[in-house]
Amino acid sequence: MLLRVMSTASDLPLDELLQGVSRTFALSIPELPEPLGHWIGTAYLICRIIDTVEDRPGTDPADRHRMFDELVTALGPPVRPDAATSLTERFADYPDSDACGRLMQRAEQVLAELASFPPPATQAVAACGLEMIEGFRETPLTTRDRRPRFLCQTLDDLEQYCHYAAGVVGMMLARLFALHLGADPASLTPQRLEQARRFGRGLQLTNIVKDHPADLADGRVFIPPEAARLCGLEPGVLKQPALPLPVRKLIVARAAGHLDEALDYTLGFPATATGIRLFCLQPLMMAVLTLDRVLTHVDTTPDDRPKISREQVAEVLATSRRLVRDNEGIRAWYARHRAELETEH
Repeated sequence: MLLRVMSTASDLPLDELLQGVSRTFALSIPELPEPLGHWIGTAYLICRIIDTVEDRPGTDPADRHRMFDELVTALGPPVRPDAATSLTERFADYPDSDACGRLMQRAEQVLAELASFPPPATQAVAACGLEMIEGFRETPLTTRDRRPRFLCQTLDDLEQYCHYAAGVVGMMLARLFALHLGADPASLTPQRLEQARRFGRGLQLTNIVKDHPADLADGRVFIPPEAARLCGLEPGVLKQPALPLPVRKLIVARAAGHLDEALDYTLGFPATATGIRLFCLQPLMMAVLTLDRVLTHVDTTPDDRPKISREQVAEVLATSRRLVRDNEGIRAWYARHRAELETEH
């Protein structure tokens, strides 16, 4: 199932851009009913545009702040796609083979699509983007020579980063889900918003511990020195591709605690909302399996990451579709795989 082509730019297929910047969400977004799937596909691309500015190599702090300023103006209110013109030009040197570069060349078109949404949907996405930018302004840049540098000093710092990188996205999704289901996004309870926030943080922590070797090669060490010290180790061990098992266990436990809340959040949707449930279930199930791989697989190179196999992805898709209305079955699957994270490795 392909996502529809953007109505404001007939040459901009969402599914093509999404597959380039996130295979997981490219798999799950087609499970959503329309127009929700299109709202969320566009919202994810907005978030990736912000991420790309954050990750742009060789950027000095002043230039980075200027790019963020342009994005703040573009997100409004009102949304102003033309404000991203110079931002697009800054990424013109990216090769066409670079997925993020292709996305940045379409930034104005993505923003134009956002502006075409119903006001509550536009507001939810723009508010998320603005909060992400606010948080990322405080994230240290990597060194130009890509020598490893700690981006967080404490576990609280890491959790705060995960909030800006993904927790705010979870809250935005909760508001879009509510809007699609006919509820006022402002009526969401603090508990539901917190569960949504923790869902995002759990997925982000999973990615951080999974992608440690690749991030290290880029000069970024997200896992803070405090994590090593709590395990009786020197922080220098975190600047090696293979994380010590005690550190992996520590981060996996924190990620899994967030995912426990994500499970309750997912099952809080009515059984008839199968598209929303599948959209939540699939990354949740993949994250739990990925955390198990983190504990059993030792990384040695940036390309040797503990990713789940294609066969496991296919199994998750099939299992989630089979169990989507079955709360007991979902909890049983989750409990079985969650228990594996508690065993000795």
